[in-house]
Amino acid sequence: MKKFLVAVVAILALSFSGATAKVIGTVNGIKITEKEANDLLKVLTHGKVKYAQLKPKDKEAIVRRLAVDKLVIRTAYRSLSKKERDFVIANAWMAKKIRHIKVSDAEAKKVYLKNKKLFKDKKGKILPFSKVKNLIKIQLKQKKVIDRLMKKAKIVVKG
Repeated sequence: MKKFLVAVVAILALSFSGATAKVIGTVNGIKITEKEANDLLKVLTHGKVKYAQLKPKDKEAIVRRLAVDKLVIRTAYRSLSKKERDFVIANAWMAKKIRHIKVSDAEAKKVYLKNKKLFKDKKGKILPFSKVKNLIKIQLKQKKVIDRLMKKAKIVVKG
């Protein structure tokens, strides 16, 4: 799921970049820009190659790769409900934010020890910390992001 969310974020970033950049191709009328190609190449080549430096065959491959991204985005956007799109965007945002949050093994262990009874396998046996440590860390990272978000929130209840 994490890889999927990272891919969605990357695809979304590529799809919204460079409205006035040089158009290097289209797919079903959707423009593909040189800036998008360079953004992709920056990731693929660690910034060593620009679109203009490519041979025609390689340029075509990059345009085709971006075309796939554009088609996936358009198809997904049209086939998902607003609620589903909001869910994907929220999860992509959360995945982006938790990458920068640090959680120590000690923090995770503290949560594990406090809630040990919740971490059971299908047979009801309590799972060892080593099996649930990463899950706990992800949950703690999400909690930290949410806590920061709520700290800034101004909630008004009417009625």
